[in-house]
Amino acid sequence: MRTGRLMGIAICAVVISAAQAQVNRCTNAAGQSIYTDAPCAEGQTSKLIERQKSAAEIAQDRANADAATDRKYRAQAAERAPQDAPLPSPRQTSAQTPLATTPACKNAQKEVEFVSSIRTLPPDEKRVRTNAAITNVNAACGTNTPLMQEPPKVIVKANPVITHCDSGFCYDDVGAVYKKTNADAITAADGRTCTRSAGKSAASWHCS
Repeated sequence: MRTGRLMGIAICAVVISAAQAQVNRCTNAAGQSIYTDAPCAEGQTSKLIERQKSAAEIAQDRANADAATDRKYRAQAAERAPQDAPLPSPRQTSAQTPLATTPACKNAQKEVEFVSSIRTLPPDEKRVRTNAAITNVNAACGTNTPLMQEPPKVIVKANPVITHCDSGFCYDDVGAVYKKTNADAITAADGRTCTRSAGKSAASWHCS
């Protein structure tokens, strides 16, 4: 066992000291062996252990050794990767959950349906409550539903210019509609009563 260990050490020493040289094992008459890159002495038995390599072979051996070392480090890194991977943060976990399936989203959608179904609310109040419910849905569900817009206001002039009338309504020069009460009185869209002064032209009206 000891002889084998010494032989290995001797081979390594020779290879390291002369990487490009051949290695010979020289054995004398007593059976003792030495390893050298020089020819054996006279009377010794010579055996070629390692032939002399070319520069290309040595370069290839080094490349193979580097590749083997690289594969070893990659394998070790791959084994450590699952252990070193950080745990997902609560924010990352929640971002992966579809908002449309959350209880908060479903409750917000039910509120919109409920407000929309109320028929006794004044238009302005219903629009305000519906927009509040839609805002909650957008926040809870990640949607972008547009809000209800305020309807355009009808502006009734103090002294409208009535252009023409039919059997039930009169119309002014800006397109506003008035409901006829009688021949000399009409009601504006905002509820004001407009009257025509006696003796005035058909276009002379005043809204109180």
